[in-house]
This record gives sequence, C-alpha cells and structure tokens, in this order.
Amino acid sequence: MTLRRSLEAGSDQLPLAYAEALLQLAVELGVPRERLLATAGLRAEAFASVNGRLAFTDFYRLANTALQLCDEPALGLLLGQRLNLSSHGILGYAVLASADLGTAIQFALRYYRVLGLAFDLQVREEGGYLVLSAIEGVPLAGLARFAAESLLSSLHSIACFLLGEVPQGVRVDFTHAAPDYATRYAAAFGGATVVFAQAEHRLSLPSHYLQRPMALANPAALRMCQEQCEALLATLDLGEGLLTRLRRLLLARPGEFPDLESAARALHISGRSLRRHLAASGTRYQAVLDDVRKRLALQYLTTTQLPLQEVASLLGFSDPSNFRRAFRNWTGRTPGSYRPAR
Repeated sequence: MTLRRSLEAGSDQLPLAYAEALLQLAVELGVPRERLLATAGLRAEAFASVNGRLAFTDFYRLANTALQLCDEPALGLLLGQRLNLSSHGILGYAVLASADLGTAIQFALRYYRVLGLAFDLQVREEGGYLVLSAIEGVPLAGLARFAAESLLSSLHSIACFLLGEVPQGVRVDFTHAAPDYATRYAAAFGGATVVFAQAEHRLSLPSHYLQRPMALANPAALRMCQEQCEALLATLDLGEGLLTRLRRLLLARPGEFPDLESAARALHISGRSLRRHLAASGTRYQAVLDDVRKRLALQYLTTTQLPLQEVASLLGFSDPSNFRRAFRNWTGRTPGSYRPAR
C-alpha cells in the first residue's frame, strides 16, 4: 500500500497551522517557502483554505520534501516544539479552558480525532504514571519517525506550558532505533529519560501533575469548545469509511483485540451490519484482524528487540507457536528471519 493510499484511507484533513509552522521552520533553516512548495508540487492556493485545514496527503508530501531540502534530521523534534495550543485549533482552546491537567488530557483523548492525526491515542495509569501511547493509525513509511517526534515533542511542550514548568520524572518512549542525533532528544524533552526501540510510542508523566489546576480554566468556554468538537467529529464519522474505522479501532487496542460483536458495539452498529459492510468491501472480520496483526508484527520485529514470546502476546496470541505459524502464513517467513541483523 502506498503512503498516499494509506493516508487517504483515514481522516483527510488536518489544521493548516501545522503546515504553516513547518514552512516557517524551513525558511529559518534556509529553504525559501516558494522553493519548498514548488518542489513538493503544491500551489499557494492550498494554503488559503477557508476552513483552515489542509489535505492530509499534501501535508505529508510537504514534510517529506522538507526533510530532503532542509538538511535537518531532527526536523520532527523542532516542529513539535512549535506546535503550541493555538496550532491545534478548537481542541487547543478546550485544553486551555479545562479545570486541571487531568481533565485537559481526558478531553484531548476524547476529541483528538478532529485534528486528523495519523496516530491513535490511548491513556492509562501505570505505577504512579499517566501513560499516553500513540500507535500509527495508517502506515507512514519513511515519515514514521518524523511524525512520532513531532507528536510527542508537541505534547511535551504543551504539558510544560500548561504546568508553567518542565515536569520532572518524565519518560518518553519511541519504537524506532536511536538515530544519529539521539543526544538532541534530551534537550527537546527537557532532560526527560528517552528510550528507543520500544513496543510503542509513549509519554509517561507522574500522576501527581494531573491535579494541577489550569490558570485559565473557563467552564463556559469549555462547553462551547465541546459542542464544536462534537460537530466536527460527526462530520468526520460521516466521511470516514467503516472499514477504516474498524482498522483504527483494532490498531488502538493491540493485545486486546475485540471479537466481531464487541467491535461492532464500539463502532455503534450491530454485528450483522458490520458483517454485511465488510462483505460489501470484499473482506471479513478475521481478514481485517489478521492484516492489523501482521502490520503490528512487522513493526515490532523491525523496530524493537522484544522477545518473540512478548511480541506474540502483544498480538493476542497466547501460544508463541501459533504466532509463528500465523506469521509464516502472512509473509512466508519465520518471525526470527524477518528481524534485521544486529
């Protein structure tokens, strides 16, 4: 599947402010705006959208071109530090108007889809930490590291702004291996512990920060933002295919894949309707689940050193031998042979 086809499968627009921040960053790195747009094959008119949004594929074409022209491997880290609350539109204002950091995070998790992100986000409490994990909702190919860096560095910068200080005890995990510029991550994340080649991208924040009140809390403004976010989500749900929504649901729950009936309930339809829609798309539930498992397996095997037994568990296989058998059916190879040589 090509990057274009993958991105077109999901929400097809994101805030124009993301692209403008990237263009400004490129200018500061010595690449004129006009050159970047021309090389990316984009017209200036694309940035005059009345709804303040840009096509998903246009942004990632712009990002790929910027990586080629700017001679700055850490471009994702730098961009994320510039994506402040106002960059995230109505959702950013809602976060700012929340009563405390915990409420702000819960609101963001409920409505982040209005941003058109390429990641599915989840939050959980674990050992005194709030853990925010991000899993690719669509394959991003060569832009995966750039996108993950942008997302997590933006989230960290926003947390610093909301708290009025750099939080201590933070840990940041990435699925990719440590890049040549790995030493720059510490500065980007305020001295936080950064670990590479992990099972998922995640930002872990000590739970005691969640009770920190927001200086600009405004219940009335929060209600207004919620209404607008609900309206935007309704629009997205109408434009997003059921098959894509199912894939995103499964990708967001690695290791805890629902059965068809549970998935149907999460998608607010009946199991019978889900079967009928999948059949009309030329597929069935087990085939979609196998495809998601395969994609996650390839990610774990190529970007982490997790033992095969743990990879099998993350994919919902209680017996590693069943995972090996399934993987051979998917790829014609064993999981061990797929791993890059160390």
